[in-house]
Amino acid sequence: MKSSPNKRVSVIVPNYNYGKYLRGRIWSILRQTYPIYELIVLDDASTDGSKELAKELVLDLQLKKPEMRVKFLGNDQNSGKAMRQWEKGVKEATGDYIWIAEADDRSSPKFLEEVMKGFDDPEVVLAYAESAIINGAGLVIAPNFRWSRDREKTGHFAQSYTKNGEDEIREIMAIRCTIPNVSGVVFKNTAEFRRTLAEAAEKYEQVGDWHLYLKLLAGGKIAYNKKALNKFRVHKGSATKRGAEHLKEVVGVHKAVREKYELDARVLEAIEAEEMRIREKYGIME
Repeated sequence: MKSSPNKRVSVIVPNYNYGKYLRGRIWSILRQTYPIYELIVLDDASTDGSKELAKELVLDLQLKKPEMRVKFLGNDQNSGKAMRQWEKGVKEATGDYIWIAEADDRSSPKFLEEVMKGFDDPEVVLAYAESAIINGAGLVIAPNFRWSRDREKTGHFAQSYTKNGEDEIREIMAIRCTIPNVSGVVFKNTAEFRRTLAEAAEKYEQVGDWHLYLKLLAGGKIAYNKKALNKFRVHKGSATKRGAEHLKEVVGVHKAVREKYELDARVLEAIEAEEMRIREKYGIME
């Protein structure tokens, strides 16, 4: 059964120097089979001409799509942190649901239609779809992220599901951030979501998204769609950061989760193994 089409979805597109992908990204949003209520395009002081392109695209859409709220927000100075842009967009959003569609990613036309079905359960606070990995040219280089998210090979993501958020944390989200890409997520636009997003943007440099998901799931359900409807672009210009600071933040999140939840031995062992994996990957000594 299709979800009711009257849910108001605000789409936030944060851009920084992704001019070569921006037009295609906007096109992938406009061709969604689910109605878009609002589109907010942000630019974080780009230097590749994409700020001007974003303005041009927004002006064009304001003329061609009068039924849609369309807005451009630009920075004169770079914010230095991706989540600051997410927060800025969310503050401006007036929809009941938020999709943060990063400028270098793409999506299937049925992404929103499928993911919004998760909110037919009123207790769901976030719903997301599986992600495929694409390269700079847009070619799929991996059909999904399951190999990375479920290193313990539990089969957790083999089927779509809706479940209690705290159960999701205890089963797998305590180990690592198992939502690979924010572009694959739709959030319920609640006061708790906005408060926690601001907190994550302030506190973390690299794992703020994980912190955000954990906090939200402590108060509601999660809906997962196993279809790879999101296309996560991995390329030389990706914003992924690595190293000792990343490990420090991961260890901090692990500590907070262990203090809050009673975890079984399997998960505790997996947490230790995850920290060791990161140490070995980046050559970080004790």
